[in-house]
Amino acid sequence: MRMCRGFSILFFLIFFGSNAFAKTFYPLPKNDSDEKLEIDRAITEYLFSLPPEQRISQIFLVNIGGNRVYYPGEDSRLIDTFTGSEKVPLVPGGAILFGYNIADTAENVMDFMSSVAEWCEKNNVARPYIAVDQEGGYVARLRKITSTLPSCEKVAEKLSPSETHTLYSYQAKQMRALGFDMNLAPVAESMNETNRDFLDTRSFGNIVQSIAYSVAAVHAYQTNGVGTVLKHFPGNTNTDPHTGLPEISMTEEEIEKEIMGPFLFMLGSSPSAVLMSHARTKALDPEKPASLSREWVTGKLREELSYDGLILSDDIFMGALSKNGFPADIAAVSAIEAGVHVIMLSDKNFSSVALTLLERAETDLDFADKLVQAEKKVISFKIECGILNLVKKTDGTFLVVPASNIEQHGTREERLEIFYKNKSDGQDFYKKHF
Repeated sequence: MRMCRGFSILFFLIFFGSNAFAKTFYPLPKNDSDEKLEIDRAITEYLFSLPPEQRISQIFLVNIGGNRVYYPGEDSRLIDTFTGSEKVPLVPGGAILFGYNIADTAENVMDFMSSVAEWCEKNNVARPYIAVDQEGGYVARLRKITSTLPSCEKVAEKLSPSETHTLYSYQAKQMRALGFDMNLAPVAESMNETNRDFLDTRSFGNIVQSIAYSVAAVHAYQTNGVGTVLKHFPGNTNTDPHTGLPEISMTEEEIEKEIMGPFLFMLGSSPSAVLMSHARTKALDPEKPASLSREWVTGKLREELSYDGLILSDDIFMGALSKNGFPADIAAVSAIEAGVHVIMLSDKNFSSVALTLLERAETDLDFADKLVQAEKKVISFKIECGILNLVKKTDGTFLVVPASNIEQHGTREERLEIFYKNKSDGQDFYKKHF
């Protein structure tokens, strides 16, 4: 059985490892064509059509209140002096839902998600993409709503990569029907003695397993309309970043073999995003955690690995930063300088951090440009997942316009039918294999 599983992994890596499944998002051109330049112009035009407080809000991924009807958690009073706007509700570029945001039934979850879109449409505000941690096992915010999703460890133990693709496809269809745009998964870190206690059941296993099963997960979710986030780059240790600063003690040679090589292969599956860890590595940047390090974010991820997608920080309120000289405002500035596009905060309020970024941008033109590039990258992701439509006009130019919730997800009746069919099929699959 073990030998068969090994051949299955090898076959999957050879056959599917080079982006064989194109994501069902609306991919933007990747070459340096005139069309790409025109699309960039359209994205820039759309971005600067937004009020200033909406532009800066795009780079934040924060929690929101409620689980039945959406309401903004704060207003723009702190940043009005920079935006020149009247006090208005602030809506983040992305909303991450925690357990208390998940209502008791699929219908109520779906209605809450729709209320976000309806509020934004009514108030002429750019809708946030909606994300959740649905890894499986004990990190599964939707455990009471969707079909059972086992841990990564259990998945690699029981399933082949192709069977894993089936499992995650059922889950993705349910999540898409509910209204989710992004899953903060999979955990792409391989297991070893230096991180075993922290990762626990969240890892697929060794390097080969992590590559094969992560690729399967990315393909399954993205071909079914849910963006994925490879996490955490470059990795963690047994120190929990919520409370302390992980220190990776690998040599440069070990980093190339155990981190860069595996991530290079996994990035070939075109995940929507990569989430930076707060771990610090003595061999590369002994001063800053990876999420704040230009050497890691721009040098390794964007330049050496040629990654051109969305880059997220981990929660900047974690103890790894706050207890080691990087409070939220300093961490946010450092992350943007490093090349990060999205600042994650577990809090609902982000205006004070936004104010810090605006103040820095007012006196630093290079920093201001990095903010704009980050905002444009978020807009690009919203086009890819269907929140915004990229319309090609008869003259060959492009226009970015908001999509309705029905355009993106379908009617409530259609979505409920899709959800319950895939929940039933997913539960039957789980019972058969687990």
